[in-house]
Amino acid sequence: MKKIFFPSETFWGIILLTALIFTIFIQPILPLEWQAKTYSLSYTILYFSSILSLEKRVKSLLVLSVIAFSMNWLTEIFSLSILTTVSKSLSILFFIVIAIYLIMQVATSREVSLKVIIGSVIGYLLIGMIYSIFIAFIMIQDPAAFNVIQSPDDTSRAIAHLGESIYFSFVSLATVGYGDIVPIKPYARSLAIWICISGQLYIAIIIALLVGKFASRNNTGERA
Repeated sequence: MKKIFFPSETFWGIILLTALIFTIFIQPILPLEWQAKTYSLSYTILYFSSILSLEKRVKSLLVLSVIAFSMNWLTEIFSLSILTTVSKSLSILFFIVIAIYLIMQVATSREVSLKVIIGSVIGYLLIGMIYSIFIAFIMIQDPAAFNVIQSPDDTSRAIAHLGESIYFSFVSLATVGYGDIVPIKPYARSLAIWICISGQLYIAIIIALLVGKFASRNNTGERA
């Protein structure tokens, strides 16, 4: 029964990776009304697959995911400013903790496996998602922070900002910088600089870890 209801962490890692790919690459190109309908569902899958993809499923993280998931749905229902602030804050906190746990799993693993590779990719995508949630919140609260063209449909701004923030987050994370969305205020520029630096540091550190594990395994095999 346990295997049926609780598959391996690798299985849930694949589910999490699939959910991230959908949220980052597919959802933003859907019509706004479709994005609004799939937004809460996609984040619900992200919350729970994140927990189940960990080797050690901490109860406090499960509680945090339930609270963040509940606040996300409440925000969609009531559309109150205070609920939006709390929901975004909880989501950022939750995904930061998940990203830290996944990176620690990659760092402490003895050899490079499918789970480690998936965890490395998920860690990068989660970092981008964390920044995108934060940027979307800034765009809503302070429209002058970025030079984003305003939509005539104000009711769709929250969903539209999410797509814009995902785009800006990953473009900055990869240090591409097309310049079509530009940070205007000093704190927005500082955030953009930090995103660029953290993206480069993540890739450099993770690649170094993976290469070190490959080299260690090869040396061990030669000695044997």
